[in-house]
Amino acid sequence: MNHNEHDPSKMDALSASRMLEDIFESCDVEPNSVPMEALSSYSDYRKERFFLQKAVLVIAIILFLMLPLLFIPPKYEVTLKEDGIRKLPVYELSVSSVFPVRSVMAKINDYPLPVYEEDGHNYTIEPTRNGTLDVEVVLFNGQKKVQSMKVESVDAEGPKLVKSTIVGKKVSLYVKDNGIGVDYDGVYGQTKSGKIVKPQACHEDTGVIEFRYPKENLDVYVPDHIGNTLHLKMTLQ
Repeated sequence: MNHNEHDPSKMDALSASRMLEDIFESCDVEPNSVPMEALSSYSDYRKERFFLQKAVLVIAIILFLMLPLLFIPPKYEVTLKEDGIRKLPVYELSVSSVFPVRSVMAKINDYPLPVYEEDGHNYTIEPTRNGTLDVEVVLFNGQKKVQSMKVESVDAEGPKLVKSTIVGKKVSLYVKDNGIGVDYDGVYGQTKSGKIVKPQACHEDTGVIEFRYPKENLDVYVPDHIGNTLHLKMTLQ
C-alpha cells in the first residue's frame, strides 16, 4: 500500500513521474532517466540524515554549554557548633553545590576522623584532639576542595587523682575529670613483667577505683573518653 494515498498533501510516484515527463517534453528537454521511486527514496534518505545531523548538533551544543560546569569546585562552610553529647566540639559542614557530593573526609594532625552525614549536603565532624583540622569535599564532577582550621577547644587534660587510701588488701583511688569524663572500662594496671591487672571495682557515682593490694609494683592507667590518661605508680611499702 502506498502511504501517499492517505496524505492529500503528497503526490504518488506514478503521477509525479508523469507530470515530470510532461514538463520535460514541454520544455523540449531529454526525459529523466532516473525512476521517480529512486528520487523519492533519496529525498527521504536526505531528510533522515538532516534530522540526525541536527540532533547530533543540538547534543554537541548542550555538552559544550555544560562543559564549564564540570570544573566548578565545591563551595562549603564549616562552623563550630556547641559541644556535643560527649562534651567535644562539634563542627557543622554545609555544602552548596548543584552537583551531588561524592565524599567528605576529615583529619586532624593527619589522624582520620569520622564524618556523620545529616543529609545530602550537611555533615558533622567531632574532633577528638586539638590541632589542625583538614576537611576535603569531593563532588561527582571530580572537583575537590580542602579547607583547614585550628581546633583548640578539645579537652586536653586527663583525669586527676584526688586521694588514695589503703584498707587491708584493698587500694582505693579517688579520681575526677572535669572534661569529657573518666573511661572506667579502660582503667587497668600493668606489672613490671607486663601482666595486665584489672580493678576489682569502679564506682562511677563516687569516682572510686578499687585494686587489690599488689604483690609487686604496679603502673595504673586511668583514661578519659578521648585518650587523655592519668598514669599512677603504685609502689609496695
